[in-house]
Amino acid sequence: MKTTTIAIVGSGAVGCYYGARLWETKEYMVKFLMRGEHFTASKEKGLNVTSVAGDIYIPPKELLAYDKVESMGKVDWVILSLKSTSIEATPSLILPLLHENSRVIAIMNGLVDDDIVRLLEGQDDADEPILTQCAAVYGGMAFLCSNRKSPGHIDHSYAGKLTASLSRSSNLYTDVNVHKDAIISLWKPTKGFEFSYDGNLVRARWLKNLWNLPFNGISVAMNGITVDMIVTDPGLRKLAFKVMDETIQIANSDLALRGCSTDDYLGVMEKKAMMELSDNMGPYKTSTMLDLVNRKPMEVKYLFRKAVDRANELNVSTPILDTLVNQIEFLQRIHNLY
Repeated sequence: MKTTTIAIVGSGAVGCYYGARLWETKEYMVKFLMRGEHFTASKEKGLNVTSVAGDIYIPPKELLAYDKVESMGKVDWVILSLKSTSIEATPSLILPLLHENSRVIAIMNGLVDDDIVRLLEGQDDADEPILTQCAAVYGGMAFLCSNRKSPGHIDHSYAGKLTASLSRSSNLYTDVNVHKDAIISLWKPTKGFEFSYDGNLVRARWLKNLWNLPFNGISVAMNGITVDMIVTDPGLRKLAFKVMDETIQIANSDLALRGCSTDDYLGVMEKKAMMELSDNMGPYKTSTMLDLVNRKPMEVKYLFRKAVDRANELNVSTPILDTLVNQIEFLQRIHNLY
């Protein structure tokens, strides 16, 4: 039987963690697209993933690391874990990897899904996304505390649940259950984290935003603070709850417009779960906060601005979130973090 091939495109803290978990099953051929010092160090010393769920070490002789996508060949699965600041590079990075039966999982922050398909297909922003380049594209939502400590070293400190939802499929595969079964089968042999499939991508993205908007947002707006400082400060904790309330209003209005059942709505239970998750996170440095303090491009458009734009389209008032996003955009402008 042919071995399933997987390409990790965006081999940072997220991509390397889930890629290493797939590698350790010994059931897949996992290829990592890397850059710069991370590529050099990993090729020389191997990829080291330290994890609260069990460490993984991929020796140099077993690590399939590449610095050019053209050298990787066609694959069955692409795990796209870029930051959304690099979303325009999606076609050049993954089109060389795709055949008509390939599937792509975009484990990325924010409301990126339609634009990923449009970019792959060369469509305009106003076009309804139509997929022809591969069998399916999924959205991936990672509740994962993972940072790159140094070139070749990823540290996973907390959580790890991965949720995936179908975004688009090609006309060759119109049965959504085929895609559901395929992705569940892909992750079934893995260990160290929970995988779940959600049939409603819109809900799944807003659920991730229910954490990202308050905690990534406040950590940046306060000029670079850790999650423990947010949850232990009474004022910032209250602010986080208020941002969550506004996020829930946008999410539920969006779901209602799409004809979803009220059973799909976000509410008190989800808000409580996000705060409990954060209460146990410790001094975690969010990805956008790290970008701010390290003066790297920040994920503002897809992670923050698109949420506010969607609220405006739905006529949902979000004064607190709007203020927070304006603060973040100010920091992006003055430090030129584009």
